[in-house]
This record gives sequence, C-alpha cells and structure tokens, in this order.
Amino acid sequence: MDSKNFRFKYASGLGPFAISTPIRLLGVIALILAVCSNGGCLASQMRATSNRPVNASMTVFARASIEQHSMDSVCLFPCTSPPEMAAASKGITVAFQTRLVQRRPFREIRTLPYEVKSDSEALWYARNEGCTLAMCPSLLYMMDGTGAMTTELTVRTRILDARTGQVLWDLKQIGRSQPGYDIDLTWNTITGEPAQRCLVIADCLAQRFAEYLVGPLEKEK
Repeated sequence: MDSKNFRFKYASGLGPFAISTPIRLLGVIALILAVCSNGGCLASQMRATSNRPVNASMTVFARASIEQHSMDSVCLFPCTSPPEMAAASKGITVAFQTRLVQRRPFREIRTLPYEVKSDSEALWYARNEGCTLAMCPSLLYMMDGTGAMTTELTVRTRILDARTGQVLWDLKQIGRSQPGYDIDLTWNTITGEPAQRCLVIADCLAQRFAEYLVGPLEKEK
C-alpha cells in the first residue's frame, strides 16, 4: 500500500483508520461539487416563488361614507393604461374584482367590458347597465422585470356616483417590492429572493383597497 496516501494506526482492540491530507482534500472538493450541483451555484438562477414583502402606500383625495352606499351596485370598468403597460391592465382588473367580491363593500359588483376614456362615458354605461356607481381604475406607472430589480405599480382608482356624477372615492396606491441581497460565500453565491411580480403587487393593492372600503362597516358590527 502507498505510504504517501494511506497510513494505519493500530492499538489494542479496534484502532482508528486515518486518511492522509491529499485524500482529505479530494474529499472536500468532491463535497463542494456535490453541493453546487444540487443547490445550484449560478447567481443568475432565480426562484419561482418569493417571500419578499410588498410595501404599499395609499393617498386619499376624496372619500365618501361607505355606510350610505353599501346597498349600491357598482360597475367595474377595465383598468386603463398607456399602451406600453396594457399587458398588466387585465391582471389589475381581475385582482380588484376578486377582492371586492370577497369583501363585498357594495351590494353588487359587476364587471363591464367597455374601456371608457372619460367620466361621462363611464357614467353613461353605468346608467345604461342599471348601476348606481361606476368604478374606474387606471394604471399610472409600472416597472416590472425578472424579479432581480425592484417591481413597482402605481394605480389610481375613482368611484363615481352614476346618479349625480359626483366623485365619491379617489385614491392613489403605490406598491413596491425589492429583491433580497445576495450572500457571497466566496466559493458560492446564494442569490437573494426575487422581488414580487406585478400580479402579486396588484393583488396586494386590490386587497388593501377592498379592506379600506369595508373597514367602517366592520367597525359597526
């Protein structure tokens, strides 16, 4: 047996089996390669899901008493946006519809397919459909990527009284999510969690909007 690579120590009874330094180094290298192949050493590899938080803010320009409108029926129009952001509009509309139906601040929530470009157009459709309120969300700003950079949405939502044309609610919401920091271990980089994507942020804003509307009603219970 090669004395450079192995040596044996024997004492009375069972003795330890020792491996020399060159063999130990080969074992460490093999272990590192195994960890890299199983865990993924590529810093560019992003996880499919993320636990990163969404920071949301809300600015209220106009606010009505929900107690006076809880028996109203609201027509929700598709979210409007600049052409370059149109891909996100449908997801925002669906998110608001879903959350409003769950929390039910109004007696009825109806989604209309008409893309309105003015208050007068929204009021005309709402009255024609038998709704007492018209809800018009609009996407003002969007920044979305792979999750490696900050994701941000700015949505403004207005609810009009179809009977009088008065603006009852007017709110601007901003949702933002940032990726986690990478951890450099010299021999490997643990990639930080990716930022939440636009659909997750849209759902967060819609949930907060619905909770904002229904909050006063729940306090009365």
